[in-house]
Amino acid sequence: MGFVPKKIRKKLIIFKKYLMKFISVIPARKNSKGIKNKNIINICNKQLIEYTFKEVKKSNLKLNFAVTDSEKIKNAAAKYSINSDYIRPKRLSGSKVSLAETLFDFYKWTLKKNIIFDYLVVLQPTSPLRTYNDINSAIKIVKKNKPLSLFSISKSLEHPYETLKINKNKFVYVLKKAKHFFRRQDFDFTSYFINGAIYIIHKKLIKKKKIFDQKKNNFYKMPKTRSIEINDLEEVKIIESIIKNKKNL
Repeated sequence: MGFVPKKIRKKLIIFKKYLMKFISVIPARKNSKGIKNKNIINICNKQLIEYTFKEVKKSNLKLNFAVTDSEKIKNAAAKYSINSDYIRPKRLSGSKVSLAETLFDFYKWTLKKNIIFDYLVVLQPTSPLRTYNDINSAIKIVKKNKPLSLFSISKSLEHPYETLKINKNKFVYVLKKAKHFFRRQDFDFTSYFINGAIYIIHKKLIKKKKIFDQKKNNFYKMPKTRSIEINDLEEVKIIESIIKNKKNL
């Protein structure tokens, strides 16, 4: 290529960075174990999945896919102009099917449809408090650092040192070292958890049926207030309360 002036090199790097293509995938199967039809339950006059559809449409992502076996979810997707052409096969719609398997099958479908991408942005509908700014910020980290994967994290609601096992009315600390600490401010590390709101995965990993790379991974930190994931009815009530309070501000 020969000598390239510094200014032009910088422009080429910036141009290459923005050439990276991101598309979103919103996996939402019909049935669920914990809460019946969880993805379409009504929360403050909206189906749960609509909160994800609404925010992804406000994000910088231009191509968005609902990966579902539910006609009701497909109808909701159409309302927000979310593509639902991919037909999620029955064999990939059970509770024991891994996310990696589902994404791999979706990837094979994109090849047939000539849909080109570098990264999949996976947005699970069980995180309704995630915002379009969270999505954009996570993508920005990937554009800057070019990892093979990224997932969103939050500070733990409860520190692992406070976790107990109960056996015959007696407790045992899960982490043995915990017995040396009595005050939270004395804990010797800060604990985070993967909150499930955002996964960004390079197609190289998807081909291998993987969702993150241990060595080339980044994190996007989200506040606790937007990191609650719905797994049971108690969490539904918490989410409803947060959304109602936001509307009343």
